[in-house]
Order: sequence, then C-alpha cells, then structure tokens
Amino acid sequence: MSNEWSQPVRLNDDGLVITIATTAQARTFLQHTKRSPKWNEAWAKCSEAAEGRIANDEARKALLRAAH
Repeated sequence: MSNEWSQPVRLNDDGLVITIATTAQARTFLQHTKRSPKWNEAWAKCSEAAEGRIANDEARKALLRAAH
C-alpha cells in the first residue's frame, strides 16, 4: 500500500504554497501551525493513519478541515 495520497493537498501559507502528499508531511506541517479543535482532529487522524489504523484518505480529509 502506498503512503502517498491520491490527490496532494495544496495550502497557501502567507503566500507560500505548500504541497502535502503524505500523512508524514501532514504531521510535519501540523507541528508548525496554530492548534485548534480541528488541528487536534487532524493530528489524531494522521497518527492513526501512520499506524495503519485508518485509511490515509481520512487523514487527508481531516487536514483539509483543519486548514479551512
């Protein structure tokens, strides 16, 4: 099973476009962003996906919710 997401997430962070294509990249990004309830959900989902307990796509969706 591939760790890459079927569709990368592209985020605009103060004019810098960041492309995130894996759960590991999402966790690195989240380490440097402001925490919120949506951040907590995204962190938890990325951790679960990294451990193989949920699908990577669920982690991707949680990251999208946290970013918006």
